[in-house]
Amino acid sequence: MKVLWIVNKPIGALHEKLFGKKSTGGLWMEAMLERSREDQSISIVIVNISFVREVQKYVFKNETYYTIPGVPNEKYDYKSQKAHRYWREIIKAEKPDLIELWGTEMPFSIPALEEAGNIPSVVYVQGILDSIGRYYQAGLTADELRKSYTFRDVITGDTIKKVQKRYLKRAVIEKQLVSMAKNIIVENQWAESYYMRMCHDVRVFRCPLSISEIFSSIEWSFEKMQPYTIMCSAANYPIKGLHMLLKALTIVKAYYPDVKLFIPGTPLRPVNSVKSWIKQSGYDKLIRLMISELGCAEVVSYTGRLTAEDMAKKMSEVNAFVMCSAIENHSSTLKEAMSVGVPCVASYVGGVPEYARNKENCLLYRFEDYEHLAMNLISLFRSQELCQKLSVQSRFDMKNSREQNDFYQISKDIYRAILNR
Repeated sequence: MKVLWIVNKPIGALHEKLFGKKSTGGLWMEAMLERSREDQSISIVIVNISFVREVQKYVFKNETYYTIPGVPNEKYDYKSQKAHRYWREIIKAEKPDLIELWGTEMPFSIPALEEAGNIPSVVYVQGILDSIGRYYQAGLTADELRKSYTFRDVITGDTIKKVQKRYLKRAVIEKQLVSMAKNIIVENQWAESYYMRMCHDVRVFRCPLSISEIFSSIEWSFEKMQPYTIMCSAANYPIKGLHMLLKALTIVKAYYPDVKLFIPGTPLRPVNSVKSWIKQSGYDKLIRLMISELGCAEVVSYTGRLTAEDMAKKMSEVNAFVMCSAIENHSSTLKEAMSVGVPCVASYVGGVPEYARNKENCLLYRFEDYEHLAMNLISLFRSQELCQKLSVQSRFDMKNSREQNDFYQISKDIYRAILNR
């Protein structure tokens, strides 16, 4: 069985060839590729898009990688003759049995499906663009939106409001892709409900997201962690909710002055020149202002980009993990944290409540209620017993989920079901 994957950036062996290291994103795809290398019954062709002049090909074991020319965003001209020619030649050369789209945010997938003919296809739903567009402002007030305006964002059209409009516009393409594919893979009922509204005749399969085993191999303990420390998900745009966490942090800080927040990802660039002032994004500007105005400069620290191993290790060293998004489909980062066993606090959004149960394996709160988020963190800082209870139960639940749901095998079974039909 040959499966052609459509992805939005280099992964697997191609990523290692280009950058000399493993990818820090899409870890579920990386895990699936690892399994496929030992499986003679399947071969995988992976296509991504990038700023190249001509189609590039790279072969590693039973994996074949293609990079096609184009802009990897909504500006991609998916109606062009070149776009169709690239896909026509790849499909003719590889003759895949099945096409899988990893996400719905890629307009360059449209010519692929148009050129696929009778080859069946399926979409693995990651973020749902329609829901991201709906909640993109993430509780920001009118004053906060005003403060977020920057020269760069006005010139490039990347203000928060305009980006929100683009997500809603891309949701039209999302609906088109799913309608063309006719098959989707979701992890939860929440995601399925969106597509029941958008595409009535789509065939739905269930497959839980795969979490790298590194997160279950490193275990949190009360004795090894650093008290009054917090880690959150990467947070470089509004929907991830860092602005709400900072508001909660000021409340926590009043009770625990030594509190520290660690944020994965690239640190905020210093604004110390005209060039850096021009280049700053609106959300970065807002976060910088909030950190200063709320007196959190000594509290907040960015970790830089982390590998899976580094992420798991850092999670095991903090007192609490927070997933503070305005919307999430499944939040792989929260599942990773729960696998490590760090006590978790999460916003009650999307598909999260289908595995994160309040006061059993996680503490939940409504996204806008940052006061409740603060109270949950204070509760964890106050109670070793509560931390231990959440840690043990979350690790047990994640272990049980992994044992009952083999992501790789379920994916192959779905492939076969689609092909047999």
